[in-house]
Amino acid sequence: MMTKLDPIVLELIHSKVSSIIEEMRVVLFHSGYSTVLRESEDGSAGLLDAQLRTVAVSKKLPLHFGSFSAIAEHLPRYYRTDELEEGDIILFNHPYAGNVTHPSDTVVLMPVFAQGTLVAFTGTLAHKADLGGPQASTAARDLWEEGLVIPPTKYYVRGAVNREVERLVAANSRIPVETLGDLRGQVGACRVGAERMQELCGRFGVEIIKAGCAELMARVAGQLRSALKSMPDGAHEADGALDHDVISFDRSLRVHVSVTKKGSDILFDFSGSDQQARGPVNVVPGLIKNTCYFGLMAMTDASLPFNHGFVDVVKTRFREGTIVCPRPGAPVSYYVPLAYLTADVVLKALGQFIPEKAAGSSGGGGGVRIVGKGSKSGKPWVFMELLDTALGASSKQDGVSLIHGTLGVGQFRPGPIEIHETEFPMRVVRFDVRADSGGPGKFRGGLGCTREYQLLEDAAVRVRGKGEMRSKVPPWGVFGGKPARTGGIAVNGVEVPETAREAVVKPGDIVRVNMNAGGGYGDPLDRDPELVLGDVLDGYVTLHGARDDYGVVINSNSLTIDTKATQSLREQRRAQSV
Repeated sequence: MMTKLDPIVLELIHSKVSSIIEEMRVVLFHSGYSTVLRESEDGSAGLLDAQLRTVAVSKKLPLHFGSFSAIAEHLPRYYRTDELEEGDIILFNHPYAGNVTHPSDTVVLMPVFAQGTLVAFTGTLAHKADLGGPQASTAARDLWEEGLVIPPTKYYVRGAVNREVERLVAANSRIPVETLGDLRGQVGACRVGAERMQELCGRFGVEIIKAGCAELMARVAGQLRSALKSMPDGAHEADGALDHDVISFDRSLRVHVSVTKKGSDILFDFSGSDQQARGPVNVVPGLIKNTCYFGLMAMTDASLPFNHGFVDVVKTRFREGTIVCPRPGAPVSYYVPLAYLTADVVLKALGQFIPEKAAGSSGGGGGVRIVGKGSKSGKPWVFMELLDTALGASSKQDGVSLIHGTLGVGQFRPGPIEIHETEFPMRVVRFDVRADSGGPGKFRGGLGCTREYQLLEDAAVRVRGKGEMRSKVPPWGVFGGKPARTGGIAVNGVEVPETAREAVVKPGDIVRVNMNAGGGYGDPLDRDPELVLGDVLDGYVTLHGARDDYGVVINSNSLTIDTKATQSLREQRRAQSV
């Protein structure tokens, strides 16, 4: 019998589960030991029902919307629900056993009991700066070369920590203190979420909470289907490519999606994507599905919360053995470039259904990883920081600059310079926007960043291609907009070749990291010259860029627009393009 819900009670439940997620996030980041967790906030929290369906996650990190949506497919193979007890906590990072990213991300999952009944699960996912695996000089060729792989395992049993698990994890990390500290922070966040869910069940009753969570998922599914009905029916496709897989540098990798929409039904078919890569750039289907959820939310109704309602509505198709559906055991540690590229490809296809919402490609994700052996302290260190790219331009505005692509927009960010200089042997000597990097257009793509680090000890910087492997097919523009400029890594002003896997640096060397920018929208010759002048005054566009990219002539002395010269140059450019 279906429990009847008071609408006011349902809204209270909705508000409370949202606040539970936010409180879990705060605990997770405030208790993190590593800078990549506590400063760059590479982690997330989620609430699942007793059937392992996602009830709520934070909307601040689209990359992790679907982080917990694949657990239901795998966890029952390891634990039946009757094998779980109050106080148990499960740990895993296996990308083919419930985790949807790579082995560096650990999932901590806690069953929640109220009045003797399993009512929910709280979960956290957080990046670990080091869980073993090769140094940057070697690229993994299978999953087992990527570091410690943990299938779903009881980390806590009836409230007591399993010390054997902790010893195993610590023995496989170059920085065990930070790694275990982050894991314990994940546990603490799950416990807080469990306590709040138990309080909620105590207030409204177990059956009301179960019914409320089910209704929240059904409501999102209904709203999404209604939004889909307003989209034109049809079929559109799009593709994109990575430069290589960090092993076979002469082979580009194409991801392709065909989107078919009819009524309230939609199918994303990735069967036409290239065969899986030898190198670690593959992505498991659970994360590719997430790019579809994100794309639909962005194109239909950005106010929708994410929960299992999206999983119920959105259908996907894959062909096993491709880069977006690799066979178990394929390496996935460098999943980020392809995941972000796929999100842009999905938006590109959906933009053909709704042209007024189309946008240029974002600059993707990425960051920097520098490893040292601790020549002065004797203690190895691993520095990891997420850096800013940009969003593509749209029909109404320029792309947002200095933001972490599409999937990390609301959360990922560089860490505070003071923290880095205190905890690592380095100085951050520059942090700036990259002038002229945004794709030219009537609306300009957002600008990527430049960050420079001066190392004070011997170290090695990871390199995984130029522009996060998007230099051959840069972040594209739409409706006449031009592509963005891609980034790269340089040491003492000399760019590191894309075929290098690491750059060895000495004390005093300066590492410059340039990040990708976003693609433009519309013809650059249609951009208001006053906007171009404003970009020049702000340092976003150079005088040469104004002339070459936009056909706007600006007097270098007075910094004013030469109207006649601009009009003449633009007329000349338009005539040449006919």
